[in-house]
Amino acid sequence: MRSRSLVLTVAVLIAAMVLSIFVQGRAQASLTRVVDENTRGVYDILVLPGGTAGDELRQPDFLSGNGGIAASDLDQVRGIDGVSVAAPISLVSKVVQDIEFPQLKATDYVGYNPNIEQYLKSQGIQDAVPEGEWPEPDSVFNPEATNYRITAKAVSSDGLSDTVLFETAAEGSLGQAKLEELDVPGGTSLRTVAPKGETGIKFPDPAGGSMHGDFDTTIALPMLPQITETVVAVDPAAESALLGDAGDFLAPLKQAPEATDRNAQELGQYFSSQFGMGMFSEGGEGAAIDGHPFQFWSPFFVQYQNAVEAGTLDDESQVIPMVVRSGTDLDLTYSVKIEELDDSGNTVKEVGTVSKELGEGYLPFASSKPFQLRWPGGEDYNYLLGSGGVQMVAGLHQPPVWTTDFMSNPDYALGDAASNGSAEQTATPQGWVQVNKLPEKTLQWQLEPDQSQRGPVEEQSYRSTVDSGTESATPLPFVYGTFDAAAVREAAGDVNYLPLGGYDPTPVTITHDAEGKKIDETVMKPGLSGAGLAVQSAGAITDFTGLAAVRGTSADEAVIDAVRVRVNAGGSWADAEDQINTVAAAIEDLGLQTQVVAGSAREDVSIYVPDYHKDASGTVSDLGTVQQSWVRQGAAGEVHGALSASSAALLALTVGGAALLTAASSVAFTRSRRTEAVTLRAMGWNRRRIRSWFLNELLVGGVAVLAVAIIASAISRSAVTLWVSLIALVVYVAAAFISAAMLKPHPKADTEPSGAAGVPSVKTPLQFAARQLSTNRFNTVAIALAVAVLGAAAGALVAVLADIPRAAGSTALGSLAASQLSGLNIALALLGVVTALLLALMTTRFEAQRKREQFAILGAMGWTPTLLLQARRGEAGITAAIALPLAIIGAVVTALFIAPHAAVWAAAAGILAVLLWFVLMTRTRK
Repeated sequence: MRSRSLVLTVAVLIAAMVLSIFVQGRAQASLTRVVDENTRGVYDILVLPGGTAGDELRQPDFLSGNGGIAASDLDQVRGIDGVSVAAPISLVSKVVQDIEFPQLKATDYVGYNPNIEQYLKSQGIQDAVPEGEWPEPDSVFNPEATNYRITAKAVSSDGLSDTVLFETAAEGSLGQAKLEELDVPGGTSLRTVAPKGETGIKFPDPAGGSMHGDFDTTIALPMLPQITETVVAVDPAAESALLGDAGDFLAPLKQAPEATDRNAQELGQYFSSQFGMGMFSEGGEGAAIDGHPFQFWSPFFVQYQNAVEAGTLDDESQVIPMVVRSGTDLDLTYSVKIEELDDSGNTVKEVGTVSKELGEGYLPFASSKPFQLRWPGGEDYNYLLGSGGVQMVAGLHQPPVWTTDFMSNPDYALGDAASNGSAEQTATPQGWVQVNKLPEKTLQWQLEPDQSQRGPVEEQSYRSTVDSGTESATPLPFVYGTFDAAAVREAAGDVNYLPLGGYDPTPVTITHDAEGKKIDETVMKPGLSGAGLAVQSAGAITDFTGLAAVRGTSADEAVIDAVRVRVNAGGSWADAEDQINTVAAAIEDLGLQTQVVAGSAREDVSIYVPDYHKDASGTVSDLGTVQQSWVRQGAAGEVHGALSASSAALLALTVGGAALLTAASSVAFTRSRRTEAVTLRAMGWNRRRIRSWFLNELLVGGVAVLAVAIIASAISRSAVTLWVSLIALVVYVAAAFISAAMLKPHPKADTEPSGAAGVPSVKTPLQFAARQLSTNRFNTVAIALAVAVLGAAAGALVAVLADIPRAAGSTALGSLAASQLSGLNIALALLGVVTALLLALMTTRFEAQRKREQFAILGAMGWTPTLLLQARRGEAGITAAIALPLAIIGAVVTALFIAPHAAVWAAAAGILAVLLWFVLMTRTRK
């Protein structure tokens, strides 16, 4: 207890050891928890056909359309011990659809009349508004025919720029409808007719004209462009098992009839024979016929009738049961501008503009709501009919065109890798695709559609074409239900997101323009053709029986694109790793390619997109750089190893600082005991007894360190704790024996000023400081080295902290883990700097007593406090000047080992640490 420096050394060594072990242990526990919780998705192994290239970085769309895995292969995979779920998936076909006829509805209500009364009775409608509560007639038109110009416009957007698909105008006259009693054979008939002189409004074919009804005047608008959808096939039972509750939407597909009960003609004829009054008046959406739930009966009925009329169905045609995407990511705005004209065709009044988004009520294969816009200022009175006011919608009026000439996953060229391992890619253009085609037929089948209303608009395709399958009978889509692609993607997780196939695509975000300038991040929207870089989620999901009907394949053909396998092993990625690898090896023995995706994480990949946009003059320009989440395999191991290494480096920094502190304290302790050793020697003690006495005094601190080391190791039961404790003990014991060896007395240095000739007298405090430092060279060098170590420690701190993001990598898992560990790592790094700072302060105590005596003498000689402070600043400044290059070299060398890219920051931190020491040494006056 006589040596405060020894007590402080033991206390600091124990504190550094215990705190660093505790913080590092917490860091490891937090890292393990974050990694384990976020690196095992809904499946563990992705199985691909043999010969598929295995990359560490997997693009999100792994459906190639080429197949390569047969049903027999799938059965063998399912038979492997340890396989819990094996869910196949395939890209079935590309489907071109005609979207329903847009309509402009203008309120032209004629009031309650005998025709309406007869309609309510004939249809058995009981929930109509009572006759006495019907409002008076109402219309947005003038009583007499008035001239109007209607301009229809369709604009599409990819998220960055807008493209006008068409802008078409039609002129004519419209007026209020009137009820007239007309003479007909056998009596009279009450009709709703147009006013005298009305011409109506007619857009070019395939649009119809205008027609008056009891509630509205309907104006047929120009057709929307065709839209391309993709269809994927899954095993509904396996897919539901893979997704859990998020796969409930596949329940109807599990109950779909076998192929023998899917004949399109038979089902269509049976449905037509059953269709009648009141068939769907109560619970119609839940009606089932021969195992088929008629949830969306209107599109099926109309498409069946049109297919029969066109003669496209034959005896081999089958219905394709499917669940379709609820909503669309396509950005297409259809707007209608209405102007009132005079007899000369000049605009006299702006009636208004109405618009509608494509996604409002749109369902692929089964739009259940009309694409209607309402004339400004009007009201929809169809509600007066109750359930009879629900109009039967033509929906997707034509059966879709199915083709196996579809687009597979995009091609990319690998670019340079960044320091954190992230990869840059360049998309490879494949060609231009026209996106605003009109349907091939009109409502009047003998006419050809008027293509003159639209100029060609094209978009770039970055997806390669796959020609697969054989000719088959024309299928007929049959919608069983809907699915939400966003909900499926959410079920697959975020940090450990593993794509499930074409029905949950990863968004594409624009980050830089073609010149490389940073822009506000914008999510790209898929194009109408479905062949661009950003891809709409699949329009529908069917089963493999449906795939066979579309492609004309047999059960023996290898049509499966991929199989997602979940291994029957609980726990985290690390817990299940051995069993997962065993299952993967067994699958590879079957001749298939496997990629272990357990332990993977998503990574934002920068993709440069060339030759993206073509303007009206034909000039092609690049899009710029987009960002998309891909999957980095093995991310868990890389993140865990890299961040563990960072924590270990910080721990080593703390222990190293504590070791140097122990050495410095031992020097101070030895000097204070040297005079006592000389006295004991004069009393007859031999050198061995003196060393024993000296070591016994040091043993007290050693016992304290050993006790804490044993307790800490017993509590933590960690190999890291044991190693750190052993290092602390070795450092302390080595310092004790080195100090004992230094105990031999040395002649006292001659520090008295010499009056001999040639020795200048001291005239300034700076000259006095320089003389003192040169006279006490050992102390000067020790302090300078200690300050240099402080600077190097500060540089190492900055280097390690700057390197944590790089070490963690570019994955979402790495970012999450680094953020979780940032506070603990900072605390661990600061411990190292604090020990280095205490080392620097401890070395200054080597001559603290001598300096107090000197300053007392100087004060007695008349030196003012200002002169004494100048002397102190001079000594500290010269020492700092000696230490500064050593600190910079130490910081840079340390950074080169830890994080070469942070060498400049490490050097700056070393300089700052030396300046901090200078301030601390010159601020106190005692």
